[in-house]
Amino acid sequence: MDNPIVQTSADNYTEKVLRENYTVHKNYVIIRKEVSKRLGVKIRFAGIPEDISENIIKFIIHKIGDKTSNWNCGKGDLMSQREGKQECKCFTSDGPPSFSPASDWDVIYFLDARKWLDDSFILYKVNLKKSSNEWKNIKVKKTQTFEDQCKQGRRPRINWNSLYPQISQYSEKIFEGSFESIFTPSIVE
Repeated sequence: MDNPIVQTSADNYTEKVLRENYTVHKNYVIIRKEVSKRLGVKIRFAGIPEDISENIIKFIIHKIGDKTSNWNCGKGDLMSQREGKQECKCFTSDGPPSFSPASDWDVIYFLDARKWLDDSFILYKVNLKKSSNEWKNIKVKKTQTFEDQCKQGRRPRINWNSLYPQISQYSEKIFEGSFESIFTPSIVE
């Protein structure tokens, strides 16, 4: 990375804070599912809040060796002295994540949390900057690219099953496991 990012303040979102918030949210969703089943009605369940998903991603990045990834960057999702701005997207369903037309990043991470209630996560690292031609030319609609929608001031939306085939050659699965396995030492360390 050409210009390392200087961290100006401590990242206070610790493992303990993540564990607490994750447990509270998971219990909330489980109770809502039980109520839905008991009442016989469909209730839309909340996805994982961004502070939780971004910090899950941060701790996985730490696990695989980049301890400079930091959540308290003031602008954007994560910041790393190695990778620069790290954009984070989490999806808990087959619905499309959305992207801000104004955001920028050096690398983007996708947390597949569709099976999070079964304690299963997959993290993909995509080595594409938002400014790259490969990213700009992602088809989000039959006749529109990611860049087309950004220029219109729209929030591009594309589901993982449509996005991944377009970026697979720039992607790598860097983690697959349970929530607890995020915190266990890796063999590489």
